[in-house]
Amino acid sequence: MHIPRRFVFLILIAACGVLAAVRAADQQPQLLGNSYYVYTSALTIDESGVVPIPSRFQWSVETSWRGTDVNGNDLPDSRVLLRLYDPDHNFTALTAQMDLETAAKLQQELAAIIAKKRQDPTFQHRPQLYESKDIPTKRVVGVDDKGTAIVEKVESD
Repeated sequence: MHIPRRFVFLILIAACGVLAAVRAADQQPQLLGNSYYVYTSALTIDESGVVPIPSRFQWSVETSWRGTDVNGNDLPDSRVLLRLYDPDHNFTALTAQMDLETAAKLQQELAAIIAKKRQDPTFQHRPQLYESKDIPTKRVVGVDDKGTAIVEKVESD
């Protein structure tokens, strides 16, 4: 039995399209979680491991983008993206892709703090981010020749 080449070609293209759609659908749930990335290659890390970010960097709030399909259509992504970028050097230092629930929670917390700071510029908000038992306790026992503090761990009860 002889199958025309055009027919085989069409079947091959259709099969590839179905496989691409199945693969994209299979990957969608794992791609839509919260994700955070820090890019430091264009920045300088000091000796204590801190990466100072120049003040020219700006924040941007965007909709997330997963790319395009084979037809050039945008792939849907329900997340939002918070980006810290350098407009002078086309460099992104930090991206935070968040689901709408996380973004809405942060929006509410930020709005509440901004409102309180406008009413009272001395207002302070420092949430307890860590269990106090997990924070190491140290005391300064001296200073070395370079001016660096010498510390020792204090045993907790």
